[in-house]
Amino acid sequence: MAWLERRHPHLVRRYERLYADGAYAPTWYQRRITRQVHEPAEEYGIGPTRAELPRRVRRPGPIPPERPGPPPPEQPGATQLSLI
Repeated sequence: MAWLERRHPHLVRRYERLYADGAYAPTWYQRRITRQVHEPAEEYGIGPTRAELPRRVRRPGPIPPERPGPPPPEQPGATQLSLI
């Protein structure tokens, strides 16, 4: 709470109420946050579909080969220096 009071004093009263009974937020609040995380995760296809399954991550499609582009334009007065 000391850090919160230094960095975000406007949140202290709210956190004191949320954590008044101990180290964990109330169950209703934990469930609310869990929903806020799971809904977008499901939408974007990340995370487990069920608790007993391993985490799913979509594999990216194949990376197209790089095509060489045109050489950079010559700049007036530019001189190629030799390494040796």
